[in-house]
Amino acid sequence: MNKILKLFSILSLVAMMFAACTPDEYELQAPLDKSAVKFSVTRSEQNPNVFYLNSETSGAQPYWVTPVGTSIKMKDTINIPFPATAAEILYTVESPGGLVTADPYIFDITTIDEEYVSDPMWSNLTGGIGNSKTWVLDLDADGVSKYFAGPFYFGGPGWEWAPAFSDIPWAGVSAGDYGTMTFDLIGNANFTCDNKMFPELSGTGTFMLFPGKSELITYGAEVIHDHAQGDGIANWNAKMTIKTLTADQMQLICYKDPNNWLTYNYITKDYYDSH
Repeated sequence: MNKILKLFSILSLVAMMFAACTPDEYELQAPLDKSAVKFSVTRSEQNPNVFYLNSETSGAQPYWVTPVGTSIKMKDTINIPFPATAAEILYTVESPGGLVTADPYIFDITTIDEEYVSDPMWSNLTGGIGNSKTWVLDLDADGVSKYFAGPFYFGGPGWEWAPAFSDIPWAGVSAGDYGTMTFDLIGNANFTCDNKMFPELSGTGTFMLFPGKSELITYGAEVIHDHAQGDGIANWNAKMTIKTLTADQMQLICYKDPNNWLTYNYITKDYYDSH
């Protein structure tokens, strides 16, 4: 999967290049020899999760593909906050003769960057380093939501509709025990979803939280949702906007398209059990 994503990223770059500049006539020069493609990746001596990227190919535009995203900077700094085995950084350059990709930089990480995950959002979601926190959809078998007006809201740019579950029988969503999902920071950023209403939507994977942008993404498993409305979401493994995240409540905006989304409402299992 990682190799497919990396290939897709490079192919996307090619498409953008041709879309941005389409001369009537052009002639490609000979591509750079792979031996002429030079770069360096240096690991911080103070923090083994931090890497410094340096493009050393003269006169060429770099394109980096890393475990935490892409970059087109000549020099960049990335933080990979969680353990990884045989992780890769790919370095590609755009030269007059086309794209050339160097052999990947391959490395292991054995530590969690505790400073990186010190933001309160990490603690609210997981309970903090070495802990886990379990969440449920705010809807029970009787159709009751214990904190929010309903299990999900409808929205778009500049508007939101927050109906009670009883007001939207047409939505096709059944009341029931949708199971649990658990986020933890025990050795890694782990995520598990046990969807009791739809077991085929269950799974185990990892996650990444972006406090600065209030975004969450899961890998290998999807957050708890239904089929009736949830099947309309464009990509459950895309970044979801975090509307609210407290110690006991969470709202995730999941996009059907840029002008149409659902806000799914979750509460912790502890809150559910005590209310």
